Amino acid sequence: MRAISKHYWVVPAFFLHCLLLLGQASAIHADIAADHKKSESALVPESLIYLDSSNNPGYALVVEMESQTINVYECKDNFTLKHSFPCSTGKVTGKKEKTGDQKTPEGVYFFTKTSKKRYLSPTYGNRAFIMDYPNLLDSKSGRNGDNIWLHGTNKPLKPRDTNGCVAVANGNIDILARYIHLNRTPIIIKKKLRMVAPESNASELNGLLDFLESWKTAFVAGNKKNYSACYDLPSGNIEGLWETWEPIHTVWQSAKIPFRMSFKDMVIARANPCVVALFDQVLSLDHHATTVGTKKLFLQPLGSTWKIVAETYQPTELVDGTKEPLVVSLVLLEQLQKDYKTVAELVTKWAKAWSSEDIKQYGACYAKDFRAKGMDLKAWIRYKKGLHKRYDWIRVSVEDLKIRQDGARSTATFLQRYNSSGLHSVGIKRLRLKLVNGLWKIRRETWYKTENQ
Repeated sequence: MRAISKHYWVVPAFFLHCLLLLGQASAIHADIAADHKKSESALVPESLIYLDSSNNPGYALVVEMESQTINVYECKDNFTLKHSFPCSTGKVTGKKEKTGDQKTPEGVYFFTKTSKKRYLSPTYGNRAFIMDYPNLLDSKSGRNGDNIWLHGTNKPLKPRDTNGCVAVANGNIDILARYIHLNRTPIIIKKKLRMVAPESNASELNGLLDFLESWKTAFVAGNKKNYSACYDLPSGNIEGLWETWEPIHTVWQSAKIPFRMSFKDMVIARANPCVVALFDQVLSLDHHATTVGTKKLFLQPLGSTWKIVAETYQPTELVDGTKEPLVVSLVLLEQLQKDYKTVAELVTKWAKAWSSEDIKQYGACYAKDFRAKGMDLKAWIRYKKGLHKRYDWIRVSVEDLKIRQDGARSTATFLQRYNSSGLHSVGIKRLRLKLVNGLWKIRRETWYKTENQ
């Protein structure tokens, strides 16, 4: 009995040991599966390279036609998957070439307009976003067509059931709408996505950013040779641009007026064989800054560097329908700088005339419709003549001059130190000016006391 009893207790111990081993193996497999799942979720589409948004975080939409899926990626420091929804693309597979071929285009696009339910037929559901297909690169390649939309649908969603649009269920288009900013949020459409580790794009991103920096530096320096070398083929646009830029650059450089170009809210995405870079192009000149527009570059690796193969602005309509936006902005900055100088000179002339009792020159600084303290120009001049008679001398100095310009109107604000034989005061003077026959004149004048002596 003791032998049997001993054998009886050994068997359960053996099974317990096996169960323990199985449990450990299951835990290991679970950990491996969890790590694999985590690793997969950390991967991002190769097409997503860079997104820097002042509306932090920024978002990008990615469509994979093979799986009929649309994904929303959020970007703070890195890209992370925010949403994934079923979608429907064109009934016919293959590269889109022309109107009516029922194919969905592959590439990087941006939304230019939106339409809400009340303006749409039931086919498009709750809302629709219009893409900028064909973009400039499509047009250069001979691809045409129009009305490629991302929209909802009132019908049951079926795979590959559109005439070329990307459709989603109504509830999902309403969710997607939260992440779309017109002419800013990219939608990347691919037949099949290649998923990569986020850091795998780092080297290419650094190369692209270096190239964009060299393109910008060449322009700011007025180096036409280096600027032209950034393009795949010589462009007539560069010649037209340099006709405006070269003389302006020479003046600014001679006067040592600080000028720079900067990029804001940049998106970089891959659409083989090109990379698309979209950003706000901002020019700064001394006291002035202006946004040229949202620049879009199509870049291709050629040899050991990148080259610009096409460029435009987003949206593509030009400021006045004819002139290149960069030319318009350069001319604007040149005029603002001239006006700033002219206004500053007028303020100096005004203070000098007042201090020297040159009432004729003083009066010439004012517009005929001038008003201040309930007085018109004639009454104002009489008032100033009276002050000159009351005091033996007057000295007016201008400090910390700030000029704000708005077309044909400007405002000069400064600290005014007023000293005379009978009165000493310090205050903030504000002169509101307007252009009269090409000359700046004071139309309003106010003063706020800050201290007395």
